[in-house]
Amino acid sequence: MNFIVKHLFYAGLEKEKFDALKPEALRETRNNLKWYSLFAAIFFAVLVVCGLLFDSIASLNFWYYTFIAVFNAAVYLCVRRDGPKNDRFIMPLAYASVAALYATSIGLTLLHPELPAVTIIAVMLLTPFLFTDRPVYIIAMNITASAVLCLLSGIHKTRLIALDDAWNVISFCAVSIGAALTQRRLRFRTLSQESYIRYISEMDLLTGVYNRNTFERVSGDYPQRCKETLCCVYIDANGLHELNETKGHKAGDVMLQTVAKALLTAFGGEDVYRVGGDEFVVFRKDVSHWDVEQDMERVTAELSAQGYDISMGVASGEKDATDIQQMLNEAEQQMYRRKRLYYQQPGHDRRRR
Repeated sequence: MNFIVKHLFYAGLEKEKFDALKPEALRETRNNLKWYSLFAAIFFAVLVVCGLLFDSIASLNFWYYTFIAVFNAAVYLCVRRDGPKNDRFIMPLAYASVAALYATSIGLTLLHPELPAVTIIAVMLLTPFLFTDRPVYIIAMNITASAVLCLLSGIHKTRLIALDDAWNVISFCAVSIGAALTQRRLRFRTLSQESYIRYISEMDLLTGVYNRNTFERVSGDYPQRCKETLCCVYIDANGLHELNETKGHKAGDVMLQTVAKALLTAFGGEDVYRVGGDEFVVFRKDVSHWDVEQDMERVTAELSAQGYDISMGVASGEKDATDIQQMLNEAEQQMYRRKRLYYQQPGHDRRRR
């Protein structure tokens, strides 16, 4: 039973890992839905034009093609813009798109009762690849659509064609269910691997904060991320070299992890970076210089109570007048001045790091 639940609801993964991949699945669904809805809107709009120009099957299906073209154009306009406010609409729009496809395919086959159902079979084979979510949802939609079509075919079509529809639809529904289970399992495993690769390339594995590679890639974007002001904090863990030499590198690792934890607790994980062996940088958006200084004083006091010392410098500027490199240099120089003062105190090793 656990095996079935795991594959139906979590694509073969553990629940915690599946839940952690939901943001990645949502981004992928947004991208798939955007391009699918654009293609579908254009394709069915062409069929609408053909229906107006030529006396053909396209003209008989005119209103169905018009509906699906307009619907997908509306979906495309909804999903083309990224943003947290739109994220909550992505999955409902994805399922609405599938429902619209099924409704259209069922309507088309009833419009031509003398012909066996074909369109719905294509839809069943397509839907497992439209978006990335729990397999059970798309399976439920396939089974529901199959049951509705079989029922309506039995009412509106001859017995022979209705039986043919039932056989074909049930057969391809089974194929679609297998495809949904397989595709979701493979896709979520791929997402898991991609997430891990991205994690180890972006994160400092020792401390759990972003690494220097990420810092170099995103630091220049910070003036655009804030509304009014930006603060930069440059932090150095005092005495790491001496601690490594006297108590071993394990003790030094614990020190760095403790400093990182204090910074993460105070500022969250979005804007904290380890940029060197014992150096960290924190960005603060739209927070006053004084407030950042106060926050860092609390972090310093917390670390001091655990037996660790840090030196830090804070630089700030207005959004439109911020030079990131200049701000970093200013904060770093302040940090080094405080570090020199630290080593000038009695009892501290005067070797500087």
